[in-house]
Amino acid sequence: MISLRFSFGDKDLMSSKQSPLEQRIIARIEREGPITFRDFMLAALYDPDYGYYNTGRVKIGVEGDYYTSGNVHPAFGAIMARCAVELWGQVSEGPLTLVEMGAGTGQLALDILTALAEEHARQAGVVRYIIIETSPAMRASQRQKLGAFEGRVEWRDLEVIERSPLEAILFSNELFDALPVHRLRLSCAKLEESYLTASSNRLRFTWKDTSTERLARYLQAMQVVLSEGQVIEVGLDAIELLARVSRAIGRGYLITIDYGDVAGHLYSPERRLGTLRSFYRHRMIESPLERVGEQDITASVNFTALIEYGRQFGLETVSYERQSAFLFRMGLIERIAAMGENQTLDDLKSRLAIKNLFVPGGVSDNFRVLIQRKRG
Repeated sequence: MISLRFSFGDKDLMSSKQSPLEQRIIARIEREGPITFRDFMLAALYDPDYGYYNTGRVKIGVEGDYYTSGNVHPAFGAIMARCAVELWGQVSEGPLTLVEMGAGTGQLALDILTALAEEHARQAGVVRYIIIETSPAMRASQRQKLGAFEGRVEWRDLEVIERSPLEAILFSNELFDALPVHRLRLSCAKLEESYLTASSNRLRFTWKDTSTERLARYLQAMQVVLSEGQVIEVGLDAIELLARVSRAIGRGYLITIDYGDVAGHLYSPERRLGTLRSFYRHRMIESPLERVGEQDITASVNFTALIEYGRQFGLETVSYERQSAFLFRMGLIERIAAMGENQTLDDLKSRLAIKNLFVPGGVSDNFRVLIQRKRG
């Protein structure tokens, strides 16, 4: 999700009207007791009935809450297609299999398949495109968007692929930053975790002992030293997903494109309130307790964790770079130059949209691209 970095304090700023999901979460707390922030975020984003990603409301683009690089211009998909073709040539002479995890509206898949057909005809004729998508609403959007490629695209569950690993390139664009995170702080030299309680029929933050020893082990592995009062996010779910994805690759590559940085920057003393952000209609919202289930909640991805844990899972790092550097390396400037000088108004708009992928302050500023290889 594209934004400036944003952090919030622990003020309980909530709208006067409860959402159905907020009512559901309060009822759960009254039955079971306080829940971790991680469990709250999981429900807010993925509740089967009211979770943000499982509702039909538009989330991406002008009418949504945020933009993604894949929705800025088809050139992004064309570059991803070229990258996939070049990587696959180092692994196999057989048909290309692409697996997109969390395909959103399906726009990036459409742009990749279109670019393959127009620029890589040999691979396009035999490409197998698989989408892993848990949201029924997103699946419906993808099927509609990709109607022209019916028969070339299929939807599968990650569990199925884990049981029968593929020789493939698996990739995601802004998936890991949509996974729930634990929130931790150092208070009186003691590590504490953020929980949600219910009081006067409202959700409230509180701090208690950590819910699992895995959190302390994670910080030790990342060599994180917190300052007093510092708040951070820890994505254990990201590590669990990474382990599953590594099992799904028999041989091939994993490409992760996301908003984030290395641990030394994410957990530096200057980021005293962490990286958690909430979005509603392209505005950053003060608290994740606003509009529960109706606004996006996200945190920056720790790429050091993906690299180090990935190594344990058999994923060797091929490259890690800023998204802008990746786009330059894969020929974005040449694509702009090929547009020529004599352009219509639509051509100029298209050119400006492409430039937004790499200019300072554009959508690539805080995104990273990590490519890992599984040799099988």
